[in-house]
Order: sequence, then C-alpha cells, then structure tokens
Amino acid sequence: MSKDKPWWMKPVRVLQFNIEDRYGRYVETITGKELVELAEKIHANVLVIFARDPWGRTFYRGGTVGPTHPKMKGDLVRDAIRHGRERGIRVVVMVGHTANKYLYHQHSDWAQINRNGEIILLEHVPLETQHYEPEWPQLCINSPFIDHVKREIIEGISLDADGVFLDSFRYQPDVERACYCKWCQRRFKEDHDYDMPREADWTDSRWRELWKWRYEVVVSRIKELYETAKQAAPDKLFMYNSHPGGWAGRTNKVVEDARDYMDVIFAECSEVDHQPPGFITEMTKLTKAMSGGKPVWSSRNYFHLYRTVKATTRIAIKQGLREAIIAGGSPWLLVFSVSYRQNPEHLDAAEQVFREHEKIEEYLEDAEPVRYAGIIVSNNTRDFYGREHPQKYVDGIRGVYYALTHSHIPVEFVAERDASSLDKLGEYKVLFVENMVCMKKEIGDAIKKYVERGGGVVSTYLTGTRDENCIRMYDFAYKDVIGASFIGVLRKPWTYMYIDDIKHPLFKDIEEKMILFGDMSYEFRVRRVTPNMGYQTLLDYVHGQALGRIGLAVGNWGHEYTLGRSPPPMAKATDNPAVIINNYGKGKSVYFTSQLGRHYWRTGLPTFMKLIRNSARYSGGTPPIIVDAPETIHVDTYRQGERIIIHLLNHTYNQLIQAMGTGTTKQPLPPYSSVESVHPPRAIIPVPDISIKLAISHGTKYRVYLPLRDKELDYVVNFKETPGQIMLKLPKLEEYEVVVVEPRK
Repeated sequence: MSKDKPWWMKPVRVLQFNIEDRYGRYVETITGKELVELAEKIHANVLVIFARDPWGRTFYRGGTVGPTHPKMKGDLVRDAIRHGRERGIRVVVMVGHTANKYLYHQHSDWAQINRNGEIILLEHVPLETQHYEPEWPQLCINSPFIDHVKREIIEGISLDADGVFLDSFRYQPDVERACYCKWCQRRFKEDHDYDMPREADWTDSRWRELWKWRYEVVVSRIKELYETAKQAAPDKLFMYNSHPGGWAGRTNKVVEDARDYMDVIFAECSEVDHQPPGFITEMTKLTKAMSGGKPVWSSRNYFHLYRTVKATTRIAIKQGLREAIIAGGSPWLLVFSVSYRQNPEHLDAAEQVFREHEKIEEYLEDAEPVRYAGIIVSNNTRDFYGREHPQKYVDGIRGVYYALTHSHIPVEFVAERDASSLDKLGEYKVLFVENMVCMKKEIGDAIKKYVERGGGVVSTYLTGTRDENCIRMYDFAYKDVIGASFIGVLRKPWTYMYIDDIKHPLFKDIEEKMILFGDMSYEFRVRRVTPNMGYQTLLDYVHGQALGRIGLAVGNWGHEYTLGRSPPPMAKATDNPAVIINNYGKGKSVYFTSQLGRHYWRTGLPTFMKLIRNSARYSGGTPPIIVDAPETIHVDTYRQGERIIIHLLNHTYNQLIQAMGTGTTKQPLPPYSSVESVHPPRAIIPVPDISIKLAISHGTKYRVYLPLRDKELDYVVNFKETPGQIMLKLPKLEEYEVVVVEPRK
C-alpha cells in the first residue's frame, strides 16, 4: 500500500466503548487512560468513544455544545486522546447522535414529529407505559439542530481526535417514522411547491417524491457535515454508521447515494444474535457494495442480544469478529460500560482474534475478492416494490446469497448505482437478478450487453418489469436475453414447478420432479398463506428452452395434517414454462417464473439451494475455487497479485435455538414454550479433511502455507483432470484458518 494513503485505508482493529447509562453508574470510575490501556491489552489500534451521550452530556471539559457529564472525573476524551498518542492508538469520537434529551428540553421545536403530532423516539415504548417522558427524542436534521451537529464536529476535531464518527441519522421515509415537523414541511414546500402528503399512496407521484426527498435530505446533510469536518481538518477521518440490517435497510440507500462524503463506513450489526451464522459477513459485503469499495468496519457486540450487562459466549465473540475479517472488513468490538465492569471475563476472546488479525495484516491489505457470482441489490425495489414490507424483496436477495455461500461459491453484492457499468458487471462470471422489479433502462441495457459478451445471468419472477420508480412497463427490461415476454402473473396461493428434463445440469442432484412454491402464514390470523409466495409469472413468445412447467394445485390449501395450513398436492402441469434457459450472444440466461431465493430464505430446503447453485454453474461455468466441505464452512477467497488467500470459518456449532420472530398463532391455548428463545453458539465441532481445488497458472510451482500456524501444506497438480488446477487438503479446521497459495520465489 502507498505510504501517502490515510491510516484508515489499512486494516484496523476497533474497540468501541459506550457509556449509554442514564445515571452513569460507572462513569466516575472510568478514565481515558484506562480505555486506551484496555484497547492496547486486547490489541485494538482504534478506540471509539462518545464525545457526548444521547442525554446531551459531554465527556470532555470546557466545551460549548452541552453540559459536562456530572459524574466524570478528569477529562475522559482528552485523556484518551493523549494516552492514545503515546501508545499508538487512534481515538475517534462519536458526534451527531440524533437523540439529545438536553437539547430537546432547550429546543422542543427541534424534535421530529410524526404525522399525528407525536414526538418520534429512538426508544421503544410499550403501550402499557403511562405518562412517559421522552428519553431519547429524535431531533430533526432540517431544524437548527444540524448547526449544533456542525459545532459538535468542529469541537470534536479541536480536541485533536483522529476523526469523528457520525451515528446514522434516524430520519426515516416510512410513514409511521417520518417527520412532519414545521422545519420539514417548510423545506419540502420550498422544494416542491406543494404540501407533504400524509397518507402512503404509492400510485401518487407526490408521495413517491416525498419518499425520495427524505433520502435527499439525509445525503445533503451528510455532505454538509463532511465538508465541515474536512474544512476544519482535511486529514481527519469522517465515518458514518450504515446499520445495514436495521431500520428496514433504509440506510443502505443513504450509503449508496452519499458514498462520496464518507471516508469509512461502520456496519453496525447489532441484530447478529437472532440472525443466521454469517450475518456479519453478509452485512460487511453489502456495505462494501453500497459504499463503492470504501473501507468497512463491522461490529460484533460484546453482549448477547440486547442484554448490555451480560457478555455473550467467547465463541460468539470470536466468530463474529472473524466474520468481518473474511468479508474484507475490519473487526469492531462494541463494549458497554456496565458489561465491562460487571462481566469483563470474555474480553480475552476479542484479544485472540485481534492478535490473529495483527498477524495476517500482510494478507489483508489491498486484497481483492475472487469474483465469480454477483448479486445486484436494488434499494429502489426494496422501497418502491417492498414498500412497508421490505422482506418481500430482501428475503430473495438473502436467500440467493446464503444458497451460494452454503455451496462455497464466491459471491459479492453489486450496488444498483454500479449495475449500469459494463466494466463493473464484467468482473463477474454470473449475475443474479433476484426479483429486481424496479429497473432503470440503463441497467437492463448493461445486462443485455454483459450476456451478449459472454456473461451468465439468472433472473427470477418480476425482474425488470417496472422502471426505477416502479411504474409498470408490462414486459421484461431484457426480454431477448430471458427468451420470452411477460404477459401477467398467476396469482395462486400454492403452485408447483414440474420438471420435464430432470437430467439437465440445472437439476443436478435434484430427485423430485414436482417442486412446491408457496408458504403458510405463521401467524395464521388474517390469511392462510404468506402473500405472493406461490405466485408465478406467465410468459409468451417463448424462444428459450423450457425445462419445466408451472403446475397447478388441487385447491387453495391442503387437507392433510393441520387443516388449512398444509399445502395441497399438485393437480396437473400446465403449458406455461416455469424455468427457461436461453443462449444470447456468447452468454447464457436462466429464468425462473417463481421467487427462488425467497423460498430458500424462508424454508431452507436443499432443493432451492441446489437450483441456485446449479444455475450459477450452468450459466457462469466452473467456479475458480471448489471446496469439498460441509455447508457450515464459510469460504472467502482473495487475490493479491499472484498470491491467493483463502479464509475458512467454521460455523459447525452446537444445536442453536433461534426461535425469535416466529410470531403468535391463532390457537385456543397458549404456546407450549416461548417463541423468543435465542441461544448463542457455545461449541464448535471441528471438521476434518477439507479438500480445495483451485484454478492457478499452468507450469508454476507454488508454496501453500498457513500463516496463523506457521505451517506448510502439500498440494497435488490436477492438470490431467482439470487443466490449470491444483488440489490441496486442510487436515482439520477448528475455528478459523487462513490458507495462502503463492508462487515460489
């Protein structure tokens, strides 16, 4: 890496220490020196701390943006910065949190107000609560609060911190969280010459304009704050919290649009404990795509779920931090003051990972993913098609991602902003366009040229049938590539795909000829099924090859097992294609009339995973790395020039219990046990004899070694079976391993 690049462009290890206690239980016992020593002890080289907390209290003296915390001894922030300088640890201060109770009491008219005239809060307040005083009222970035944030940034930089960390603005477009304060109404009227709509009407262009305008507000404010920071100190870090898996994913759109005004993006992954293994890796990759490749630092909370006083297991901490590393991000441990004082015993887990990270820094700098499969992610589709139910689109994206990950197929995300670039698309052998309903013409044209030049594409359901505003176009954006025209939707609660050519490579290792589409409603209160899950598109002018047909069920629900919940059996196959393949130019297309990824995400059934895996290999060719290991092993592969780095992370855990979110059902009796059970991983089962086949340069001799173990591995040239391929074996994978393959000098 060039020496003139800023420090934050290198891999870092972050300790974030939050004091978010209303009464500051342990504030008077904590010093800046102690926090720097803690960072040094666990081998973190960046410390992130509050400049001020959500109650408006600052952790430094002599400031003008709020009262000093009354329980603080000394000057926590200044002491941390001074001791950090002495020990080579960067100190970044958090500013601009949109919750500020002290400021709210001084300027109540700065608060965000919903359409019903109620204050928008960051916290969640149960209905049983009476006469509740707002604890974390959200302040509006269209009000003079934004000038206060600028003062916070300037003051934070004046403390000689190494950078400022802007927490994500809780400024939502969703109607129940959207701000209708006088400042917003005034600015919107000035911009659009009509009043802000108060009802969500997606057929009304004025409502859609309001939705987009709220993003524009956030982006414009981030730009202002970025410029404020850079004018004060051009060499200081400016970082933003993307929180990619929270807040309906709306902040991913903010990062995509404001990427030019951020040096680093913090991917807060606080939902990790009730998400699948690999969630932090997924969120890191998603944030990297949205940011256009800017550095991403991803967090694992020290505590379990939201129990901030209690540490989670050592395994959960270690594997979570490693998930960030294997995705090409930097690991970030978030510790709260109460858990630090009451349950610090598991900090050694973070130390172990940070020591590993320190040891393999050489193999992380400037390493680029080995790209094979790309998943285009459309924030417009999530917003304008998913609307109040983003999972309607996001479930499909996540399903494709995990199916490819479980199949050990290299996969990255592609931001919508970049999907019209033929150069960007050309980095991948195969693109997945999973139900990307809303599509700019430029993206459809780019995909068409990409396939024409030899790329592979896998499309599903309503992909490309509407424009970027989700206005119906009544046909596919790239129908010539798909090999058919769109003429409508078969709206049935349950449908099937009947496979005609079971021997085709698309159905490798699949034995069933009748594949069910649809899913029951787990609440089972308003309806029997989950909306749209069984729907399939109807096609005309088919010139691609149909490999399967849509099958009709005998009714709207089945009569076996639990009446009304179970799916009905298939009645007959129609003449409507369910999957077609098509050769276009030098490339290949696969199109499914159903929502393939969404079904894998919801059901986890292996048939859907195999269909996604086989589609990738059929249209994209043989992947550059093939790993023979259980699907619980996560593999990510990178290049540094001629060097190849393979990360293997073992997610073969004890039997996790993750029942959160299953909801309540319409039953005459209460459930047998609670549905909120979430257990962390407690044990890892080692996996022996992992085989890796790798495409390399013919005739070159290689060195294969494990830098974390200082151990070399043998390999076998496999040119007779597959030209340009070597084969190596990892005898045993315990928790985490890095394999390096490089030419011998």
